[in-house]
Amino acid sequence: MPKHCQECKSELSSGQIRCGQCGLIQEEFVYKSRVAAATLAIVAGMFGLHRFYLGKWWGVFYLLFFWTYIPALIGLIEGIVFLATDQKNWNAKYNQGLSAGSERGGVVIFVLFLPMFAVFGILAAVAIPAYHDYTLRTKVVAAHAEAKAIIPLVEEFAFENERWPMTEDLQLPALNNPLLAERRVEEGDIIINMAKDTGISGSFIYQSNSTNTGIKWSCAESTIEAKYLPQECRQ
Repeated sequence: MPKHCQECKSELSSGQIRCGQCGLIQEEFVYKSRVAAATLAIVAGMFGLHRFYLGKWWGVFYLLFFWTYIPALIGLIEGIVFLATDQKNWNAKYNQGLSAGSERGGVVIFVLFLPMFAVFGILAAVAIPAYHDYTLRTKVVAAHAEAKAIIPLVEEFAFENERWPMTEDLQLPALNNPLLAERRVEEGDIIINMAKDTGISGSFIYQSNSTNTGIKWSCAESTIEAKYLPQECRQ
């Protein structure tokens, strides 16, 4: 059955959307927006909605494999490609060359990616302080290790001399760690101060305590902020 123009009744060929006589665009024509297709591709590309919107039946393959997240990646790429496509070329491919004006995709890109920027900002706000604390904790490890190395010397002196040593009583090796500013032994307690450029204030303190079973050590009295101390030193 021949098709006719809704306005001038001129006969139209199969698939013809615009009347060659009066120029009327027929009612059955549905304009396929480049920005709408790009939005669907980026937001719901894993389900192939953009392909169904464009009249492509093979969007069903996106549905079949959406659980792999591969369609989501493909949809994101296709959405970016859609936004980057020239409007004239888009209309030639999807709208039989008909135009509904120039579409602006910049706002869509901004709106879609704004939540991503917010997420990155939140992650950075959490990760940067956490990383800073981590780096300071690794520096305090140097003080902990230095104190551990001095403990046998203190214990040996105490057993041999039946009193707690001072710094001058021990033959301590040279302090070559740039993270440490000072170490001293006062009545058997080991005190280590961090270098100023480490950004850590306070002292790492190992207190000695004589018991019936030997010498017990505790670093719970350290004056460095607790979150930078090893777990055993946190009260």
